[in-house]
Amino acid sequence: NMMTASQQKETDSTTPRKVIVKTMTVNRSTGTVFEFFKNIKNMESGGILKHITKGEDDWWKFHTPAGEAKLKIDRAVRELGILDHVFVGDGLVWQVYVRIVPNQHGSTASWTFIRPDGLNDKQFEEQLAAFDIEIEGWKKALESTS
Repeated sequence: NMMTASQQKETDSTTPRKVIVKTMTVNRSTGTVFEFFKNIKNMESGGILKHITKGEDDWWKFHTPAGEAKLKIDRAVRELGILDHVFVGDGLVWQVYVRIVPNQHGSTASWTFIRPDGLNDKQFEEQLAAFDIEIEGWKKALESTS
């Protein structure tokens, strides 16, 4: 059972892992975008997460196409546009680093995903394929509010 060098690298716990960054630029202020995402219920507008409810210990629970999942904001600094969270679902734990930065009169949000344990690089890419659909939904929701 010999692993290739790249497979070995994917399973080594200390080697930096594959990263995927998604971005959304919207014609709304950083403060508006921050408040939108700080209220996890608003993430339903992405069209993927359903029935979001606030549970115990600041965990938000919801349904995903892969089953039940939960999310918790673990670092929120409005003035720096930091809104990091942990996402737990389908047996995986995702640490997600979110930044909201000014962009002219609007802002750009970025999500930095580091491949979680339990996925190889290809599976990691597949898992995030639908995130672009969510971004479109969030952008529409944000730009339709005043």
